[in-house]
Amino acid sequence: MRKATLALALLLVSTTALAGGNLVRSHLDSGRPAMPSASDLQARLVQLYGAAATSTNVYVGSEFCIACHSDYAGWRDTKHNQALRRPMPEYALMPGKGIVADYDKNGVDDFTQGLDFNAIASAFDPYKPNAPKLSAESGRYFVTIGDLKMPVIFTQGGTGEWKQRYGVRIPVTDRPGGLSAEIYMTPIQYNEAPDTYVLYNIGNWYDASNQPKWKAGMTSTQVASHGGTYSKKCIGCHTTGLRGIGQTSTGEWLYNGWVAVLYNASDPSYFDYDGDGQAEIVNIGCEACHGPGGDHILSGGSPSKIVNPAKLSTEEANEVCGQCHIRVLSTPAGTHEWPFNDATKTPWVPGSGESLASYYKDAGGYWPDGKTSKQHHQQLEDLYRSTKPTFQFHPVRCTECHNSHNQTGNQAQLVEQIVDGSLTIPTRNNDNTLCLACHATHGPFESITKEEVAHYADNVEKIGSVISAHSHHPYGPDRMMGLSRCSTCHMPATAVTAVAYDIHSHTFEVVPPEKTLNYQANGGMPNACAVSCHGGLVNSFKLGLDPSMSTWNAQFDKDLASKLLLFYGPNGAWWQKTLSAKDLPVGVPAPPQTDD
Repeated sequence: MRKATLALALLLVSTTALAGGNLVRSHLDSGRPAMPSASDLQARLVQLYGAAATSTNVYVGSEFCIACHSDYAGWRDTKHNQALRRPMPEYALMPGKGIVADYDKNGVDDFTQGLDFNAIASAFDPYKPNAPKLSAESGRYFVTIGDLKMPVIFTQGGTGEWKQRYGVRIPVTDRPGGLSAEIYMTPIQYNEAPDTYVLYNIGNWYDASNQPKWKAGMTSTQVASHGGTYSKKCIGCHTTGLRGIGQTSTGEWLYNGWVAVLYNASDPSYFDYDGDGQAEIVNIGCEACHGPGGDHILSGGSPSKIVNPAKLSTEEANEVCGQCHIRVLSTPAGTHEWPFNDATKTPWVPGSGESLASYYKDAGGYWPDGKTSKQHHQQLEDLYRSTKPTFQFHPVRCTECHNSHNQTGNQAQLVEQIVDGSLTIPTRNNDNTLCLACHATHGPFESITKEEVAHYADNVEKIGSVISAHSHHPYGPDRMMGLSRCSTCHMPATAVTAVAYDIHSHTFEVVPPEKTLNYQANGGMPNACAVSCHGGLVNSFKLGLDPSMSTWNAQFDKDLASKLLLFYGPNGAWWQKTLSAKDLPVGVPAPPQTDD
């Protein structure tokens, strides 16, 4: 029945004429473009990719998926689909859609306003009088550095609480249209919280004398040495399916994407990345996790022609998320910064039966314990440094806590409910129900029932008393500091970004203050107590505060860790914790004890 329903959905909906070589609807229709018939789709795929398209898996885009699986239409509003955007004036200052930069909050985006960094005080002061200038003309956005005026092809980010960057083509003298084949990230990053500009890979654009590296009159060969190439470094985790990638005859890296066969012309998430005149499938869509969908559709929706991560093993399912939530180099040459086989020029594909680990080399940044991440998007490696995914009674999957299909009103796309048998438990991170939905009835929370978690508001006093007995802190998880919030201690923000320590560890270790002290010879490292509360928010020990927490070997850091050790550490008044070989990855020795 499922197969027949899907086939009818393809065959009976209104057929859209081929417009400009694409099946494109030019006006919004409740957010959905009109569906082509199966025969139109097949003809279009043959036109694009040859006769083999009828028997070889090809990527067709998420709009086809949503046509039948309409309950997943919320994907359009997720960060997975909002990473890369074609800048369009009609979406200015709309998070998730357009340019959001408005440093002076005057209601006009900084490009339209014509912001000149040479005329204001900013992080670009050392680069005056050649600091960037922003502009907008005839519906297009530009960044000018020195004598180079570069069109903005896409924005990255800008979803309301994070950051936005800008990808441009560079003027060259030896290409049709006078622009580079590849897209390069400018040195401009706009942080949305707080509203400010910071430098991004500034060395790609300015030399040691703070002069622009790139000038008018360059050739593509000269530009090819630019360090900010998006195809080489980034695109593998910001697109759905990688049809091809390589270097042009002049040495520029260029990603070749799958054509967006069905899309809405007013949707900024589709644009021509590689300059071939066709909009590509960029951003993370359905097929990034479920595998290419061409055969699935043309076979009438056969379940055997698509990957269902729910039916994969725990490790295989976690690899689906981990293919992007990981900091790596490709193998064997380390050319790209995502899982990719350099020798065969092939990406890892979900459900292929191949191990993701064979497609990458770990390139994560770690604190001196070799376990705790100090850079962002290392979640998969974090997870497998914990016991969660290998727990013999319940191997944990990423999707038990995160919802990849819908933006659920929280930055991390956390699930809003967990079904346990006949019981549906509403879940939030900030009231501990997300953790208690699984951990209730076990260990320190044995006396809390799942029913009590499901009706949290009616049982908050009992739940709070049990958790406070475990945390030795008052119960106020909804407050700013997250007192006795599970994730405050078990998922401390240890990774550094350009904004702050705001990427949370997925090892689930309450990083002990003992590590701060024992790794002083290596510069120290954060501990959960200091980074979450006691370093920058609460002066419990009359030592003062260090809200920047940029170093971990200052006297303040050692003094604070020593005080915290009285409560959490060897002979701690509240918790016993002594470092040993089992706390560390294989090959990383336990550090020597010190008197600090």
